Amino acid sequence: MKKLKLFAPFLMLLAGAIASIMMFYFQYPMTQMLPRLLVVLLVFYLIGCMIQKMLISFVEQVREEEAKEGEVIEKEAPDGNTEGIDEDNSDLKDTRENA
Repeated sequence: MKKLKLFAPFLMLLAGAIASIMMFYFQYPMTQMLPRLLVVLLVFYLIGCMIQKMLISFVEQVREEEAKEGEVIEKEAPDGNTEGIDEDNSDLKDTRENA
């Protein structure tokens, strides 16, 4: 989960670095570069936050399903009597021995 919390800032910084390099390459003046960079950083931070929330909820759903699969559910006879269950198993043992 710690790695997922860093997704939004990483995406924002990556987009900011790419935008800065592109604006420097195309020789934007500083008065145009800084406001555009601020907008790019904000937009990609918001996009990263949305993606981060979706990823965290997805991971939590997967963990819940794994926890449910890991649980063993034991069924008991409705009246608490287990004699009938033993008799059914003895019939199966007899048929296996005869085969």
